[in-house]
Amino acid sequence: MMAKEYLKLHFKNGEVYIRRNRIDQIKRVDGIIFDCDGVLIDVRESYNRAISKSAAYILKKMTGFPFPEDLFSDEIIHMFRVTGGFNDDWDTVYGIVMFTLSEMPSEIREYLAAFIEEAGFKNPPISRLRSIEKQWEKVGGNTLDVEFLSKLVRDLKEFTKLLDSTGRKSVDEKLLRIHGQDADFRRFHILLKRFLNSREVGKSVIATVFEELFCGALLFEEAYRINPAINTRFGLIENERLIVKPECLNSLISMLGRRNLGIASGSRRMPAEYILGELIEKFNPKSLVFAEDVEAAERLLKKPLKKPHPYSLLKAAEGFGEFRSIIYIGDSMEDAIMASRAREKMGRIIFAGVYRYTIFEEEMLRIFLKYGCDIILPTVNDLPPVLEMLGREKIEDR
Repeated sequence: MMAKEYLKLHFKNGEVYIRRNRIDQIKRVDGIIFDCDGVLIDVRESYNRAISKSAAYILKKMTGFPFPEDLFSDEIIHMFRVTGGFNDDWDTVYGIVMFTLSEMPSEIREYLAAFIEEAGFKNPPISRLRSIEKQWEKVGGNTLDVEFLSKLVRDLKEFTKLLDSTGRKSVDEKLLRIHGQDADFRRFHILLKRFLNSREVGKSVIATVFEELFCGALLFEEAYRINPAINTRFGLIENERLIVKPECLNSLISMLGRRNLGIASGSRRMPAEYILGELIEKFNPKSLVFAEDVEAAERLLKKPLKKPHPYSLLKAAEGFGEFRSIIYIGDSMEDAIMASRAREKMGRIIFAGVYRYTIFEEEMLRIFLKYGCDIILPTVNDLPPVLEMLGREKIEDR
């Protein structure tokens, strides 16, 4: 079946797949919008490590138990992402932390609830975490052990299978389905959500810890105008490298024009620009949509608009003005779902999935094929030759 549906090509970087029934529409493409992480920028040694380190740091402060920084593996993070609801890494940290604290023995949850109330909700997030840590020290720590961690990892993997494209909403729903018969747990859950759930750096425990570890001291202070409290050195962002080559963007500009390249990303603008450098000038400034832009629209419209909601993709497309057909190129199921939802609203959207710079590239390739993505590429740099080949000749499998 797949052989009939797809034209398969062998490129230097890997296999390329093109849906035969989309070729005519691909030939009419006059605009391209890119996801950032995993497409333009290799984030394999930054974001995943920031997720694991952030979760371990928060859990250590909130339980008095030293969670290993590598406990939450790439496999676990990948299992969150393939649900289509965890493009935002803050949400992945939320899922890990909420599940872990919900799995604590009831007596530990009782202590923690009291400590949260003592710490309050008004002080800066790092101060609140340190307050809880000190209270654990006063009572002599807790009774967690290595066996708890082993069981936690197994159970967390099973828990991710229950989640869906609603992301952190599905975390809360499934936890309440598992534990909600217990009135004490319901109260604990409300308290914990309030403690963790703000979306603003400087107020949110998760957002603040994550961004400090990810950005490093200088970029964190520049981006958020807040003095760093836990990381005075370089951030994990320094591990990132460019995927996209300047000649790739130059080729696309020569085909389509500078006006017709955009970005619709769940990442934050300043870190993205920090890595992209001068390459950001190759994109239409009216077609750049980052996390801050989506959050501003959410506050205005009072509804969730993060991926896989198509808002960011549709907003970036607006910057092109008139167009015939757009390719959106992403590296996750959330990107694929967003493109499908955008197509339902306006048509003329083609999704290209890239897999080479994902953590589990062979599995991601299989997932993209199963979903029926329009184009599947090893990397973004393989897009110009595909467009050139489709535009100039009839091609057969090779």
